[in-house]
Formats: sequence, C-alpha cells, structure tokens
Amino acid sequence: MVRVTAATYARFRPLFRNLVKREVRQRYKGSALGLVWTLMNPLVIVVTYSLVFHYVFPVQSIDDYPLFFFTGLTVWTFFMGGVQMAASSIVANASLVKKVAFPREIIPAAAITANAVTAAAMFLIALPLCLLLTPGSYVPLVAFPVFLVLLTALTLGLGLLLAAVNVYLRDTEHILAALSMPWFFLTPIFYTLDQLPAGFRGHEHLVDVLYYGNPATPFVSSIRDIVFEGRWPDAGDWVYCAIVGPAALVVGAWAFRRLEREMAIEL
Repeated sequence: MVRVTAATYARFRPLFRNLVKREVRQRYKGSALGLVWTLMNPLVIVVTYSLVFHYVFPVQSIDDYPLFFFTGLTVWTFFMGGVQMAASSIVANASLVKKVAFPREIIPAAAITANAVTAAAMFLIALPLCLLLTPGSYVPLVAFPVFLVLLTALTLGLGLLLAAVNVYLRDTEHILAALSMPWFFLTPIFYTLDQLPAGFRGHEHLVDVLYYGNPATPFVSSIRDIVFEGRWPDAGDWVYCAIVGPAALVVGAWAFRRLEREMAIEL
C-alpha cells in the first residue's frame, strides 16, 4: 500500500489523466459521432417523458417542462453515472492494481471524471437554455460551483466506498444497477414533491423522509433552483449539502483505505 501524500498524488497525476482518457476513448471507440451518442440517450428520455406528461398525464404546474426534466436528469447523470462507473472500476482494472503500486483511489476518481464529460456536455446544453428561456435571476449562479463541488464530494465518497466493497462482494455493482431505477423514480427528477398523491398531504414528515432520506434529492433540487428556477436554494438544502457531501467523502475515503490493504490479493 502506497503512503498517500500530496507529493504522491502529484507523482501519479499522469496515470490519472491516462485512465480518464482511456475511459473516454473506450466509450466512443469506433463511433463517428462520439459524444453525440452519449447525449442521445438522455435526450430520448427527456422527449419520451415530456410527451407522456404533456399528452397522457398532463403536468400543468411546470412551465418549460422538458427543460425542467433535462436539468434534473443532468444532475442525476453526474451522480449516478459516476457512482456506477466507480463501483466497477477497481475490478475492471484488476491487472493494473495487482502489478503497480499507486494510490488505488485514483481509479474510481478517474472513472467519475470520465463520466463527468457526459454530464458536462449536458450542462453546456441545459445552462444556456435555462438562461434564455426561464425568467429567474442570474445572481444565484454564483452558488452553482459550490453545489457542484459538494455533489462531486458526495459522488466520489459513495463511489470510493462501493468500489472497495465491490472487490470483496462482486454483487455490489449489480445491486447498485438494480437499485438505480427505483432510486431514479424516488428522486424528484421529472416531478416535484408538490405533485405527490393526496395521501401525502398532511403528512409532512413523510415528505421530509422522502426528501432528506434520499441524498440525491437535495442536490438535484438545489442545482435546479439555481440553474432552472434562477433562485437561491433553501437554507435547509444549503446545510444538508454542506454536511452530507464532505461527510460522504470522508467516510468513503476512510473505508476505501481500510479495505485497500487486501485488494490485490482478493483480485
């Protein structure tokens, strides 16, 4: 196990860059359109849901619904896409882990960074459209980098934890893939909590459990408030994200370092 210091990370920075480049190149290998294909799936999802919730189950309370949905989906893609890629990254790079001594957390971090390329392309589409089509203020955009850093901390922390556990319990990445769909529906990406069934009204504690019990929800809500609504996130979201993001990173990094010792042997 390599002793981790700032100098160590600087020494292995080229390895990190090469891992990111390899992940991106493998994803677009043999593709004539490259990044465009990565955007096609989210766009198809947005179009499909927009048609369903416009003609089949009309959503009257949300203006610019496709853009509302696309903004939430962008945050979800960054978070869940990064966590899923990180979870399988150590096992996928088993030969490298067994042959070379380096800080193993570089691998899931590189996987998350490669996934961020897709999310960044989606943000580059969503942000100008929000600025042009929605009436909110531009001022809250100064908080966007803060929440993006906090979301990155949450994604990296959970990714490190699951990447380490997956080495010893290979079902972890498959369990995560199975949970990602119900998790998606429990996160207010294509709806708001105000649109929950009437049975939830008068039971605010249940709404709070759905909101704060899902770590993705306050981040989706906060970034959507900033980018789509053009307003400042609620104070509760500021506090939640400021605590949960760094806490997830600390716990994930600690667990990864504890489980790293026998990784090469287990692989």
